[in-house]
This record gives sequence, C-alpha cells and structure tokens, in this order.
Amino acid sequence: MAAPQRWHRASIAPRPVARPVEKERAPARAARKKAAGRRRRFAVIVVVPVLLMLGSVYLHTVAAGFTGKVAGLEERLARAEIEGERLEVRVAKLSGAGRIRSLAAEKLDMRDPRGQDLEVYDDDWEDGARNGGEEKGREPQQR
Repeated sequence: MAAPQRWHRASIAPRPVARPVEKERAPARAARKKAAGRRRRFAVIVVVPVLLMLGSVYLHTVAAGFTGKVAGLEERLARAEIEGERLEVRVAKLSGAGRIRSLAAEKLDMRDPRGQDLEVYDDDWEDGARNGGEEKGREPQQR
C-alpha cells in the first residue's frame, strides 16, 4: 500500500514575478523618439567619420608595409640578376673549346683526329643528307 502524501503550505504569500506595466503616456513616447533621433544624428555626424578616418589610417599603414616589402624584393631581384650574369660569364669561360680540348688532352689522354683517322661512310651519314642537301623522312636502307 502506498503511503499518504503530505502537502506543504508556504508560510509567506507568493509575490508577483514582474511589476505590472503602466500604460505609456504620449509625452514620454515623444521624448524617447527625440532621444533616438539625437543618437542617430550623433552616430552619423561623429561615429561614422571617425570610423572612416581610422580605416584610412589602417589602409595607409598596410600600404606602407607592402611598399617596404616590394623594395626588399626588388633589391633581392637585382642581386640575383647580377649573380646570374656573373655565372653566365663563368660558364662561357669554362665551356670554351680551347679549354675543353686542353683538359681532354691532359686528363683523358684524348687527341684531335687527323685526316688518316677519319672515315666517311656513304650510307650512314649522321643527318641523312647527301652533299649538304636535305632529305627528310627518308626510309632506312636495307642491307
């Protein structure tokens, strides 16, 4: 069997949760509208121009930073171009025919070919042309 339930009674009377709303009067509503209009005017006249000026200062600061970066990159580019020119001169010196022939003779015991060492094969010319003429798309010869 279930036990009987006890009811607890509050000793203090409950209060209303919110105060009752009074009806607005026309003069109070007009005063509020006037204040809202003044706030709007203040925002348009003061706040908006201040925000625009701050944005302008920020953009100029960012642009100045980019200008500095551009100057640094242009300087690096100029140095790289100078280095590239220096390396091209060095390549030209190192790849000269006289230097290569002397190194081949000294280090690899190579020599320039003489007339008696050269043989010309009639059918197997390198460019496939006879007597300096051009023969393109020629079929290979059968042996």
